[in-house]
Amino acid sequence: MEKSKHCEICENQLYDFKTGTRCGITNERPCFKEKCSDIIFDKKYQDKIREVNIEFESIRRDKFLCYLNFSLYFGIGVSLMFTGYFLGVYLFKKGAMSTVPMVIIGIGFLVLPKAIGSLVSYYQKISVAQMKKTKLDEILSRYNIEYSIDVIINADIHDNKEIEANLTFLRKHPR
Repeated sequence: MEKSKHCEICENQLYDFKTGTRCGITNERPCFKEKCSDIIFDKKYQDKIREVNIEFESIRRDKFLCYLNFSLYFGIGVSLMFTGYFLGVYLFKKGAMSTVPMVIIGIGFLVLPKAIGSLVSYYQKISVAQMKKTKLDEILSRYNIEYSIDVIINADIHDNKEIEANLTFLRKHPR
């Protein structure tokens, strides 16, 4: 486990672009085994919990739209390919040769990456957000901290989001 991840939720963290993360008490790089005995939990770790969980929940709620987008563009692409194929067969039976069916099939193939790209993008975003949440929860569990959070996302017609996160601690560090 990265020791600097512990420092990201501690009030003693000092960060410098040259030296990186340092402890505000010892003025040295983090040097502990499992958990830091000098860690101070205050506002910073609550903000980090909210930030990570809001990011995860925002991405998770886009799942339906992602699948809808995939289905729509995949259906359009496949429909165009079948339309081009059947148009080509129809024209061939009538004794005519045309490049129009091939163009329609080509457009159908060009639509497919739009469908697959949105699905891949969603899975990449959700896996990164899940990894951040898992690492944060793992660090907090080392310090005997458990929490429950309700993320409420209200969006208006123009997709302006109002996000509220109700954080309650089930078990806190004994400090």
